[in-house]
Amino acid sequence: MIKPDDLKQSPILVSLMQETRAAFAERAFSRNISTGTTLVVEGMPAEYCYFIASGHFRVLHMNPEGRVQVIARLTPGLPINLISLLNKEKINLATVEALTPARVLILTTFDFEYLLTNFPDFSKVMLYVFAERLKNMTQLATGLSLYTVKARLARFLIELADETSPFDGWTQDEIAAQIGTVRDVVGRLLREFENQGLITRNRHRVVLLDRKGLTETANQID
Repeated sequence: MIKPDDLKQSPILVSLMQETRAAFAERAFSRNISTGTTLVVEGMPAEYCYFIASGHFRVLHMNPEGRVQVIARLTPGLPINLISLLNKEKINLATVEALTPARVLILTTFDFEYLLTNFPDFSKVMLYVFAERLKNMTQLATGLSLYTVKARLARFLIELADETSPFDGWTQDEIAAQIGTVRDVVGRLLREFENQGLITRNRHRVVLLDRKGLTETANQID
């Protein structure tokens, strides 16, 4: 059981009706997570739904050769493993790792389904989150199939700059995994963008200098 005030750290949960928040707090428990911890393992039974109270996570797939495809980064307030719990097979569909120290609020599968069944406002909020995840997956698939690697990198940099709570510290390996390429290509393209005056870099932080020019690059079709 957690305190109802703990839900204030999540914009999603704090929007729920008071009765729903009380039911959530009664059934949930919390856990502190260290950087690098694997919270969810792809292919294992989906047993919990997590809500990020603090910290950042990444969602990824890994093929048998060990190559990683980053699906998303998740920020405070967002749920983890939602789609896996809604899936009929109840199997984790991706791996989730902590990028920073974090704290999560946890519901068991049973309690998650109880809230979905008995509290319509909780169900509605989860539906909105599901729709947003589906939109992001569609955009990711479209980008991988239609746009050049250069365009995908430009789009990624613009989207990162537009985030309301950006997390600095993206390595070139992570960027490569996010846009479906390799580190060397990312490094070469970032240098090219710098030479063109589109961006400047300070360690792992990228600052846009010419948003219009970068947007033109982002719209290049393969």
